[in-house]
Parts: sequence; C-alpha cells; structure tokens
Amino acid sequence: MKNKRTGTLISIQDSLVKARFYGDVIMGETAEITVDGKKLQAEVLQITTDPKNEDAGIAEMQVFEDLTGAKIGDTVEFKQDALSVLLGPGLLTSIWDGLQNSLYPLSEQDSYLKPGLKAPALDEEKLWEFTPTAEIGDALKGGDIIGWVMEGRFEHKILVPFTIGTCILESIIDKQSLTIKEVVAVVKDEQGIRHELKLVFRQAVKSPIPFKDRSIPNKTISTGVRVIDLLAPVSYGGTVGNPGPFGAGKTVMQHSLCKYALADIIIMAACGERAGEAVEVFKDFAELSDPSTGESLMNRMCIFGNTSSMPVAAREASVFIALTVGEYYRYQGYNVILLADSTSRWAQALRERSGRQGDIPGPEAFPMDIPDQIKGMYQRAGADSATGGSLTFIGTVSPAGGNFQEPVTQATMDATGGFWGLSQDRADAKKYPAIDPLVYTTSVYDSFISWEDREKILQILNEANGIDQTISTIGLKKVPVEKYELYQKGQTIDFCVLQQDAFHELDACTRPERLQIINQTVQKLIDQPMHYSTEGMDDEEVKEMIKSKFDNLRQWWKEWNTYAQDEEQIETLAIKIDQFILQEEYAS
Repeated sequence: MKNKRTGTLISIQDSLVKARFYGDVIMGETAEITVDGKKLQAEVLQITTDPKNEDAGIAEMQVFEDLTGAKIGDTVEFKQDALSVLLGPGLLTSIWDGLQNSLYPLSEQDSYLKPGLKAPALDEEKLWEFTPTAEIGDALKGGDIIGWVMEGRFEHKILVPFTIGTCILESIIDKQSLTIKEVVAVVKDEQGIRHELKLVFRQAVKSPIPFKDRSIPNKTISTGVRVIDLLAPVSYGGTVGNPGPFGAGKTVMQHSLCKYALADIIIMAACGERAGEAVEVFKDFAELSDPSTGESLMNRMCIFGNTSSMPVAAREASVFIALTVGEYYRYQGYNVILLADSTSRWAQALRERSGRQGDIPGPEAFPMDIPDQIKGMYQRAGADSATGGSLTFIGTVSPAGGNFQEPVTQATMDATGGFWGLSQDRADAKKYPAIDPLVYTTSVYDSFISWEDREKILQILNEANGIDQTISTIGLKKVPVEKYELYQKGQTIDFCVLQQDAFHELDACTRPERLQIINQTVQKLIDQPMHYSTEGMDDEEVKEMIKSKFDNLRQWWKEWNTYAQDEEQIETLAIKIDQFILQEEYAS
C-alpha cells in the first residue's frame, strides 16, 4: 500500500515542480524532496486531480533550494506543517539564510552552501535561566506568558504557542537553567490534549501573529538622518517605501538606520541582495558598536542573508520569516524596525513563480494581484497599545532605471504611509542621503518640528529648484536679485542641513534636540531678509556678492556640523546666522 504522506516527482520546471500523491495533502504545507540523498524544502502552491489516475492527486510546489540533479521519480515527503519559523530566545545576534538555517554552522559543514544543508535555527546547547511566572491551574491561551529568560539585556517572555486555544496549566518547572530542547511546562486544552511547552515554538510565517490591541502609530522615531527626521518622519509601527536606482545609496542609508534609529531591535532581511554587500554586512556589523549602549550592534539585531545567488523562491520565504520574527518581538513589547532590501527582488520572485504557473500576467509581467500582496505584507506592521510594542517596516525598492512608475514602486506608494524617493542626480552629485526633498510623503503630521515649519522649508526648496531650472535654461541675468537670494537660501538648507557625512562620528547622527536648534536657525534664515549695502553695484555684482557671502556661510556651517558638541558650541549656529543676516563680521 502506498504511503499517504509521500509522492513522486512527475514534472520539473526550474524551481517549480509537480508531484503525484495518494491520500491527503494540504495547501500551503511544506514538503521535502529527496535529491541524491539531500532533502530539499518545498511548499505546496496548488492541488489538482490527476487526469491519469482517479485515486491520485497532483501537488504543484515551489522549491526553496537549488534543484540541480533532481529527476522524475524522486521521492517527495509531505510534512503536514506550513512554512514556519522557530521563535524563542537566541534569535538576537543570529544570521540565517532565507529558511532560518544558521549560516555560521552551515559554513562549518561546507564553505560552499550546497543545497540540502541544514543547521539548527537556534543554539540547542546554550543554557537559559528560566523564571516561571504562571502557576499550576492557571487558565491560559495562545500568547499568554508563562515565564521569562534574559536574552542579553532584553527580558524575553516565554509564551504559550499562538496555535493553542484555551488551556489549563498542569505543570511548570521551578526556576532553573535549561536548553531550548527541554520541557518547561505542560498544558491541557479543551479537547483534553496535553501540550508540552518549551522555550521555543514554531509559528507559520504566513499567519500573522495577532495584535492584542492594534493602535494608530503616533510616536516619531528618531532615525538620526536629518532629511528624514526634518521632512519625512516615520512613527513607531509605521511603514515606508524607499525606492531608488542602483547606486543611489539605499544600502548605506539602511546601515545608518541600523546604527542610529532609536529602536529596541533591528531586523535586516537581505532579500535577493548582492552577495558582496551581504558579506560586508555580516563582517561589519559583528564589529560595530551600538552608539546607544556601547555593546556590539549585533546584540539587538538579527539578519536574514538571502542573496541574489540563492534560489529566487527563498526570497519570498525570507521576507515572511523576518516579518514573523518582528511580530514576535512586538508581541513581547519591544519597538522593532524591519529593513527589507529589496522588496523589488521579492516581487521578481513572485513574477517568476507566477509565470511558470501560467497565470495571466499583469503590468510588466508581475502577477495581477501584486498590489494586494504588497499591501498584505506592509499591513503586518503596526503598533500595539496593549503590549507597548511596535513593528516598523521600511522596504527598499529597486526600480529598473529609477523608474518610479513601474508596478512595484506604485503599489508600494499606495501601501505605505511614508515614501523616501532617492534621486540618481543627487547620488551622482555625491549628496548623501540622496533622498529628494521634493519627492517624499509622510503620514506623520507634527513630529520633532511642526507641520508649518516643514511646509516653509519645502516651499523654499521648491522655489529654489524652480529658480535653478530658470538659471540653467535662460541664464543668471534674467533672475531678479531677490529671487537669487532666495535661491541661495534654498541651496544652503540643502547643502548644510539635508546632507550628512555618513562616516563622520558626529555628523552621521542628529538627535531631536540638535535638530530643533537647526530648524529654528533655518526658520530664521527663511523669514529674515538680509541687510547689506548695494550702493554703486549693478545686479551682476550684487549677485556675485550674495554668492560669496553664502559660500562662506555654507563652509562655516558644514564645519559646525562636524565639531559642535557642547551647549556653547551648538549655540554658535544661531549667533552666526544673526550675524549673517545683519552682515556683521564673523568672529574668529
């Protein structure tokens, strides 16, 4: 008699395969395909009847690993479990592939990550000191806390798995040290079934972890990036799309956010990222210090390193696994930022799978439902007022040629509350960050500075941009002096405020207190007319004089960004602007 949980391959098309099976198979469950003794993980996408055998069915699956060597007739074992992630203490400091295999143990098995290699997602030998908080006889349900362990400086709560309904706690261990493989408690559900609880449990990645009490994000994150915190802020639990052409600085900005954004936990999902950049992240982040604590930056991070050289199907898995880990820590009560680089490559994986399945293509051959899939992904972010936690999702988009009209960028704009558009022209001009101050959106009204102040800055930047285009088209002579002065003010704000040195210890990060002082100075520069004598000078000479004075101001302000630290040094900015407006001589 045939094993009802196995099947055989009958079709192979790159990462899409079909298998004939007998018995019951569930949509979305995982399977293992045995290829030359290696077990490759797959996911059931579709189930149909077998036209050649009425007792059998056909399961269409995507395979997350390289299928080289697979052949018709290879055995498929259906696991009856959905694609899932292991949740528990030890997630922080970890680096995984797109299927949560720990990369460093994998590299010890083989320096080349060959298909079929497996490694435990979490350290199975490490001891954790468990402190119980629940008592025998307590009525519990999925998500309730039964105890905690210390994960670095974080109190990691041990939860009842979310798949368990109402249950009674029958037993729980006393305070002691144990591994993640040992049982800490036993509960009995309403059907009388007993469940052994450990420090870890598995959660299906396409079933979102529920909110206790979802709330509107209302507290702004200090990212340390001036152009973001000044013009395009994001709240804890918010969503942002960060599109830009290749080479525009998306990765550098994500690294800066990892270091300086004020969040408890950072998760990076390198979704189809180039292998060289991913390796640089693995090496550099292990050596970086957290500016907030002085500890290793990895102590509050975990990384999914699914590179462009890995099978495309794993890109989809890596984003959903990272989302689920983020939801888990949000449920724990922590503020989490998830950085996905890039969602374009995730969407390309969906396009490739859709094409192989023969689905009707949408714009640029992406699936017809790509906007809904992108919205569904970003909707898993959010704030939870009951736990105090939040999950902020910042996804980079890599539109070919910097075309923001392509489907993934447009769907991201519709799905997110923030939009940080990177400009190729600004990147080519060596402006960092290359966020175009005229191409952004934000759902945050008042943040570190008021909406009115932001609107004034945006207005002068818009006007300065228009004057710049006029100068490029018809020349400087046709621009009135007062407009040229406004143009120089806009250039000063752009050069001195919106740009930073990502590698300078002080200038790389600007906190709200310093940002407010900068904003007050900018508002004074915008509002106050300059006082200078133009007697005996024609328009051309006046413009040359104005340019010279603003050049000197910009040079001084740039230097101020890199040295002003104490209160007295910081206050010199307002003093210098007053002197500049009144055209007093600079103090030495």
